[in-house]
Parts: sequence; structure tokens; C-alpha cells
Amino acid sequence: MRTRYSREEILADHPYERPLVLDGVPCHGGFVAGHYVSPRTCWRAPAIEAWQARLPAGELEAVLGAIDASVPPHFPSAAQTRLLVRHGVTVPLVRLLSLIAIVEGFGGDVLRLVALPPLGERVLDDVDGTALAHLGPLFEAHARDEAGHRRMWELARDIALDRPPVPKDLAPALGTPATPRLFPEIAADLEALVLRMLGVLVIEVFAIAAFRWAKEVLGDATLFRRHDEARTLFGYIQQDESPHVGYLATALAELRCRRLAGIAGAPVAGRDVVDRARDMIVAFQAGPRHRANVEFRTQVVERCLADHPGGPSLLAEFRALA
Repeated sequence: MRTRYSREEILADHPYERPLVLDGVPCHGGFVAGHYVSPRTCWRAPAIEAWQARLPAGELEAVLGAIDASVPPHFPSAAQTRLLVRHGVTVPLVRLLSLIAIVEGFGGDVLRLVALPPLGERVLDDVDGTALAHLGPLFEAHARDEAGHRRMWELARDIALDRPPVPKDLAPALGTPATPRLFPEIAADLEALVLRMLGVLVIEVFAIAAFRWAKEVLGDATLFRRHDEARTLFGYIQQDESPHVGYLATALAELRCRRLAGIAGAPVAGRDVVDRARDMIVAFQAGPRHRANVEFRTQVVERCLADHPGGPSLLAEFRALA
């Protein structure tokens, strides 16, 4: 199987028979033989498959298993969200869909701006013909995908809710504050790369719950006239996310089974760095970050119900569904 690809190949689209356009809005991706095909996967998808085939048995699961097992439940749940919508309370849904769109657009840029370290110096074992050797174009493809996903999440929102007013106070805290060194035994640029890749990978895997929630809510035929179109669009976005999880997990698994150059001179096992970083990020995202999201979203619901005629009873029913 081929394991070396040019930048142009990693970014190449399939020859689509027709592009994806909905409500006059051009989206990325397109259709081949009547089936939706994700953007920039003409060579990217087989490349990821080839790189994964070279991994020692169990390495990919070693990276993904602990993340998959820690996905927190989405809040508010689909049942809670449908309850609010049935009673005309749509602002929490609009806010959340809009925020997801903003974060999607930001996610790709986070990787595009990563300064790639000289892996030939930082990794002591050969990286030729690996995902690690192709990170530059892979990050760029990921960023372009996510820019398209922002538009698609917003489009699904507008289709289902008939172009609702969007709150103006939606700028989330998306910066990446400076943190003390967590892995001083390796070079700072390699540490930054590992933490950034793992941070994005955990968010991508945790997004499984968000897709399930979005498809269940906006796909409800009793609440939304254009439910089928919204649900289908979310399915396309979810399909697009597969290569993101694929290449990130593969590159991290490649690092995990290699020796890294240590600052003190002695090699550092990639397994130790990747596993510790993964566990720290998972613990934060599934713990404090998730609890903060639940608390803030609960406050939004409480504010929206404060002036609702049936506010107290509706809030009690909302909480009972948790």
C-alpha cells in the first residue's frame, strides 16, 4: 500500500458528479453515483488506511480506547431539548447550534497554526511513510473541512428553525492560555504538538454525543418541518469527521510506539508521553469542562424560562428529564 503522498494529493477532491448545495448555499463535498463523498478524501482516506496498516497491533486502540470510554452525555439531552422546543423555547437550541458552528470553524485553525517541530530530530525512530510525515497537509485539510462545517451547522440550524435570530453574545473563550511545561523531558515544540493534537482528537471523539443529540432533536418530524434535510446534513458532517479522528489517532499511535529525543540525552518512550497527555486531557474535558458547560447551559435555560407563562413547571419537568 502506498504510504507517501504529496500535499496536492492529501488536499485532492474526488471528481464529483454534482456538488452539495442546499437552499442555494454551496457546501463542500459532493455526490458520486448518488452517494455523498466527503471533501479532500480522494487520497487522504486511502493514505490513512495505509498508515494504520503499518501500526503494531493494538496501538490505535491504545490511543482511542480511553477516549471512547469517557464520552460524557450531551447536555441538555435530546428529551430536554425537545421539551423546550415543544413549548416554544428555542433560544437554548439556537445558541448551542451556533456555538458548535463557531467552535467547528475554530478547531481547524488551531491545528493549521501549529508550528511543526523537526520530527527527524525529535523522534529517534524513522517516520518516513507515516501520518507524522504528512502532518502539514493533513492539518490544512482538517482546517478547510472545519471551515465548511461551520457553514453546514449554521445551515442546518437555519433550515430547521427557519432562520432564527442568533444571539450576539456568542463569542466563546477559544484562546489557548499559556501553561507550565507538562513534559519537560522532551522539547517544548514536540510537547505543544502532542497536546494540541490530543486536545483536538478528544473533542472530535466527544462530538459523537453532539451529533447523536443534533440528529435526534432536529430530525424530529413532530417539531421541524424540514427535519429530514437537517438530519441528513448532520450525517454528512459526521461522515466528514471520520478522517479527522483517523489521522490524529494514527499519528499519535505512531508517536506512541516510537522513542522520542529526551532533553537530558536519554530516549523517552513515546508511550509514556502520549498516554499521560491523553489521560490529563480526557479528565479535564469529561470533568471540569463538562461540568462548566452543564452549569452555563442550565443558566441559559433558567433565564429563558424566567418570563415563560409555565416557567416553574416547565423547569421542573426539564430537570426531571436529566
